Amino acid sequence: SYLAHCLAPASHFRSIKTQSPHPLLDSLSCIICFRELLSFVDRGRLSCDIIKMQAGNSDESSSADATGNITFLTPTADAVKILSLNDLVISLTEDVYEYLAKQYAILDDGHAENPLKRHRQNNGRNCQGTLKSKTHLDKMMGYLKYPPADTCCRVNLISSSVDEVVAELTNHLKEQNSNYSYSIKQHEKIEDLVVIRGGSSQSSTGMDELYLFNSPQKVSSTRIEENELQLSALKKRRGRGWPMTHRVVVVDRFCGEAVLRGANIFVKGIICADAGIWKGEEIAVYADIRLSKSKSLTRGLLLENYSGRCVFLGIGISCCKRSEYFSQSTGIGVRMTQTAGPPQPPLNGVLGGKMMLQNLPSIVVGKALDPQKGDAILDMCCAPGGKTSHLASLMNNDGFIIACDKSRKKMISVRDFFQSMGATCIIPLALDS
Repeated sequence: SYLAHCLAPASHFRSIKTQSPHPLLDSLSCIICFRELLSFVDRGRLSCDIIKMQAGNSDESSSADATGNITFLTPTADAVKILSLNDLVISLTEDVYEYLAKQYAILDDGHAENPLKRHRQNNGRNCQGTLKSKTHLDKMMGYLKYPPADTCCRVNLISSSVDEVVAELTNHLKEQNSNYSYSIKQHEKIEDLVVIRGGSSQSSTGMDELYLFNSPQKVSSTRIEENELQLSALKKRRGRGWPMTHRVVVVDRFCGEAVLRGANIFVKGIICADAGIWKGEEIAVYADIRLSKSKSLTRGLLLENYSGRCVFLGIGISCCKRSEYFSQSTGIGVRMTQTAGPPQPPLNGVLGGKMMLQNLPSIVVGKALDPQKGDAILDMCCAPGGKTSHLASLMNNDGFIIACDKSRKKMISVRDFFQSMGATCIIPLALDS
């Protein structure tokens, strides 16, 4: 991921220096590099030896000098790289990759009744990652770049029940008149979890295929006419790879992650858009995935002035004209109709207090702790409060939970959230654990 920004066309490269050979990148940018990179860098490993990269027919390279500073080839201001979800690749350093493969090897150690106990007894001998464990890890890493098929709704047992939430969600989704059918059912092993999975589409275009493409695969009824653009602008648009079938909006990375989980696009998440977008128009949606160290974009930028890397998210209907994207502070800017992933319903604010959207691994944490009524629990890093409120729900407010976080600002928000969930057994404190 450290070298991912070197992959623009060679004609756009220029050379700069960074002060750190191993910067810590955040969130999505931290784990993503691109498929082209893997042919140049072995397993994502980065050292201060000379690293040579070629892009196309370019002879330019990146290298490390004696001081440890690394010279990079980065795109100039007008470079654009447009990708599909399928183009993204999870990249790990070699030591992290071997460590994770070793953990899978431990769990698969002869199918022992207690593989972890057996591993400790052997002091970790002969537990290097096997071919089988590495194959499994590669498969897992491949899945990580796609959004999950299920939407997990954790029921707040303090104020509701699973049956009530299932019934209300069913009615809500029927009223949405979606192009997709959804199955809603209780999880077979986690009693307070309701799982929503998208089913068949009523439209002719299969949503599951959009992750393979970096642009829409059908012609919009509001197609950009070539006579709308000057010849120079037309050539520039085609050269950069933007679709000629749809106008385009670009959202920030956090908004893009929410879109892939079923959310519509609020105006605050839009950072860049084509000129001339009007209400009701079908548009293509992209997410900017530049590195955290890259220069941020000025919100309200015209698409023709955009530079950077973005990934195709899907297609939506504009809920207002372009100027209102950037003049309004609240409201939905784009209602998504197709996304480059499994169909997931927009549930922001739905059944507040009765349930909350929560990722499955977070829900499993509460089940693993298995709190009992009357317990005293200390949560030493509680923000944003989802797991803590789950514990209160499992205890049905019988007992008490001391919930700490060192950020006073976060704790104010967390306190309000606990109140909305009816979690009266939680005592929120702004403390450094």
